[in-house]
Amino acid sequence: RLKDEAELMQRRLEAAEKLIAGLASERVRWTEDLKQLAIVREKLLGDCLLTSSFLSYTGAFTFDFRKEMTYQLWCDDIVGRNVPMTTPFKLETLLTSDVETGQWASDGLPSDELSVQNGILTTRASRFPLCIDPQMQAVTWIKKREGQKLEGKMKTFNDADFLKQLELAVQYGLPFLFENLDEYIDPVIDPVLEKNIIVNPMTGAKTIKLGDKEVDWDDNFQLYLCTKLPNPHYGPDISGKTMIINYSVTEQGLQEQLLNVTVRHERPDLEEQREELVKDMADSSMMLKQLEDTLLKELSSAEGNILDNQELIKTLENTKTKAKNIAENLQKAQVTAKEIETTRVKYAPVAKRGSILFFVMSALSVINTMYENSLNMYLEVFNGTLQTSKKDANLEGRLRNIVNALTYDVYNFTCLGLFEKHKLMLSFQMTIKLEEGEDRLNRQQLDFFLKGNLSLEKSKRAKPFDWYPDQGWEDLMRLTALGDPEPEPDPEPEPEPEAAESASDAGSKAGSKVGSDAGSEAGDAAEAEGGAEAAPEPEPEAAPEPEPEAAPEPE
Repeated sequence: RLKDEAELMQRRLEAAEKLIAGLASERVRWTEDLKQLAIVREKLLGDCLLTSSFLSYTGAFTFDFRKEMTYQLWCDDIVGRNVPMTTPFKLETLLTSDVETGQWASDGLPSDELSVQNGILTTRASRFPLCIDPQMQAVTWIKKREGQKLEGKMKTFNDADFLKQLELAVQYGLPFLFENLDEYIDPVIDPVLEKNIIVNPMTGAKTIKLGDKEVDWDDNFQLYLCTKLPNPHYGPDISGKTMIINYSVTEQGLQEQLLNVTVRHERPDLEEQREELVKDMADSSMMLKQLEDTLLKELSSAEGNILDNQELIKTLENTKTKAKNIAENLQKAQVTAKEIETTRVKYAPVAKRGSILFFVMSALSVINTMYENSLNMYLEVFNGTLQTSKKDANLEGRLRNIVNALTYDVYNFTCLGLFEKHKLMLSFQMTIKLEEGEDRLNRQQLDFFLKGNLSLEKSKRAKPFDWYPDQGWEDLMRLTALGDPEPEPDPEPEPEPEAAESASDAGSKAGSKVGSDAGSEAGDAAEAEGGAEAAPEPEPEAAPEPEPEAAPEPE
């Protein structure tokens, strides 16, 4: 018996050593996490209020309006009411993680801030998403994200079997995608949009009435609705049933996509390596998180003496070994990712020029609704330019050739669908936007060129002639102020009436003096110069000619 107890004690000592060695590295992280958790718990009220407001109200708005409403209006209001909140506040910290956003990026969602917000709204909102998607970014991402689950589950309201397929998706918890929607949504799917779920009080089974049938409800069911309309008009009933999300592309998001296209064409090896690296980092980060969660679960669910649980010890060792290898690989991958990104940034001028030109094309629809251009069509022009532009061994020369060729090709392609009277406007708009993109545009001068002087305050300087138009004089004063950044000097005060009269008298006397002096051209100026130069003598009066006998005789 003593021997058995000694062996048991020896095994427990070995197990304790393994546990201590295995958990030593986790001690620092868990201690720090515990401190952070206490801080986060105090500020959870304000954070949850902000994130719930974001999920409920901001989906249909543009990025700038979302940012102003969330980070300025609402944050200031919460701070003013002394509600505890995290400072600085960031939506992504509470609503998603780097692992998830990395997975979204590998599925084709751009990684700019607006796209990440749209991904959060699509996956976290309590209502089913209705995506305003004129450039088809959301559809592409959803199809790649759901993969084979969407096979046979992509329909429109014009398809005869959409209701049957929707029933199957609801029953078996599969995703379903309605694409190419217009402003009309069939009321037959209202019970699904409103989630009018009937719960059986006896069995707890969930059902929903779809059409004339009762269909079992699976909580894994996910519905997506997408429209290509750039500015649809949905009533408040649709806004209450769905989460309207504005997926319209931004200049920053498009620039990132065009950079991927450019690098894939110019350096396919580099882009392939980047895509594999993004996917591997996302998978590794997800696996690392799963291993950490598994370790905590095993420790919390262990029964009896933890030192006697050999399975737990083995699981701990395996988990720590894998976690260590994955962490090392992640560090190497991050270094490689920085090197790849440094090389990719060199192609940014092409992506920036392409993004600017696309938004110039898109803005033409304001002039005429016929001038609609899709992103897919533009990408064909962009790829064509990459293939046909002049090659150059020097990277800077190659980029310059691509930028010049892209500008020319986009102009020619856009002019194919324009009326002749609008072509000059296209040239002007392209020039203005390109100058603005290079930070060479003076916005004040452009506004003056387009609108003139709109100030209601009259200029202090009076116009010199009555025939000069009032508005023309105000425009001239504004143009002078734009050309001269120094403030306009105050005009000289007008002389008093008595002083004016005396000055007039003095002027008339001076004028008389000048007029009476036939040999002077400058009047008073000639007298002023008399001290330095001798004044010209007046012509002598005519004298009688001398008599001949008075002249001296020659010797």
